[in-house]
Amino acid sequence: MRKIKKALALSLALAMGLSLVACGDKTDNSTTESKSSEATSEAASSEDASSEEASSEDASGAAKIEAPSTDGWDDSKKIYAYSWDEDFSKKLNVVLDKFPEYKDYVEFVTLGLGGTSDDYKTAIDTALTSGDKYPSLIPADNDVAKYWSEDDSKTANLYDLGFTDEMLANSYDFAKQYGTTNGELKCVTWQATAGSVYYRRDIAKEVLGTDDPAKVQEALASWDKFFETAETLKAAGYKIVSGAPDVKYAIWDTQSQPWVTDDGSKETLTLDESVTEYLETAKKIYDGEYSNNTSMWDNSWAADMKDDSKVFCYFGCPWFIGSMQGNGATDGNWGAVTGPTSYHWGGTYVCVGKDTNNPELAAFLLYELTCDPDVGVEITNKTGDCVNNKEANARLIAGELSADNAAAKFLGGQNPIEVWAASAEGINLSNLTYQDASIKAFIDEASTAYNSGTYKSVDEAIKYIQDKCASELGISAE
Repeated sequence: MRKIKKALALSLALAMGLSLVACGDKTDNSTTESKSSEATSEAASSEDASSEEASSEDASGAAKIEAPSTDGWDDSKKIYAYSWDEDFSKKLNVVLDKFPEYKDYVEFVTLGLGGTSDDYKTAIDTALTSGDKYPSLIPADNDVAKYWSEDDSKTANLYDLGFTDEMLANSYDFAKQYGTTNGELKCVTWQATAGSVYYRRDIAKEVLGTDDPAKVQEALASWDKFFETAETLKAAGYKIVSGAPDVKYAIWDTQSQPWVTDDGSKETLTLDESVTEYLETAKKIYDGEYSNNTSMWDNSWAADMKDDSKVFCYFGCPWFIGSMQGNGATDGNWGAVTGPTSYHWGGTYVCVGKDTNNPELAAFLLYELTCDPDVGVEITNKTGDCVNNKEANARLIAGELSADNAAAKFLGGQNPIEVWAASAEGINLSNLTYQDASIKAFIDEASTAYNSGTYKSVDEAIKYIQDKCASELGISAE
């Protein structure tokens, strides 16, 4: 991996001025000035001590980041929240509606670029080094977030801004794994983009005899069961999936080690068994004629979501329901199960710019967005998103899910949070690296060629991936 610069804990503590204070205290300029020398010595002696000072407790005793006072603030305290589209502003506005006193101090900069594009990376990097709208909040798709989170010259250690492990108690492990680099918390997310399998209820009733999620889960509980059910569906004139690539995210998340490692002198490529397993599974789907051989996001793949298709299921996450509805999938005719394995698909992680002019506001808003269960419940009920907050999800399962929740309507009244929360508990992202998105694109290319017969063996397909990594990423296998 890229070499990581040492976190500037001292400068961050000074920037904070310990204005996030113990419960019940109010922040003002005199408080900040009187504690600045204390902040200097504490930050120099212990990063943990500074993060504990930056937190307080709510009435229940849980750690929290205190809401900063706006006394004495002017336009110089305004922060800029960047994003590639409107989704981040919709979610952060849930927090700003709860704390309207901060609305004048937050400006959204929506760039209208692809979230994983080089253009988005360039735009953020340019704003970090020049211009008058410094990115204090930097949301990024999980395919590219590590580009910023692993670079301490660009983004802050959130522990230095007041976050503690106690505050993350309601976060799913996979989100903490993704957001942590070398022991530093570099990004957090409000989302739990847990994968599931969406299945056609009408086909399930006809072929399996029931559309009950518990029974359908039994038919898809492992990859062996998946292929047994695929054969049953095939005999009845149906395909289990639209295309072989539909299963890729579920298999890729079984990674047992990072695909890229850095010993300090060079990066090395190590493709583990998850790559081989995906190539072999996709080939089995292709050769067995268990799909329509479509490619994800093409017109034929989208058309297979309609009621007149012969496709039984899609692997998807919470946000994927909107895509299915947009492509003609009928509300009420779908159910959801965990499927053969827990996995994730996508997700937006948020970093804080290292030189933000208002670290206390940036930290507080990010804390509320990601750690406050009340905000989590509101986000799900207002936007349909599944949140990275166990307490919020428990409440939504227990009865706080709104009656007009779009996902529940899509699933015929089934509570989707039950499936997503169960899947989220089993996800492991500890092995992801900043190069994975590029490597996955090469795996896709190799799989397509292997399925079609261009490559005659898995070894040939693996060789293609290794060659592409060497030539385009400068990373070679040992």
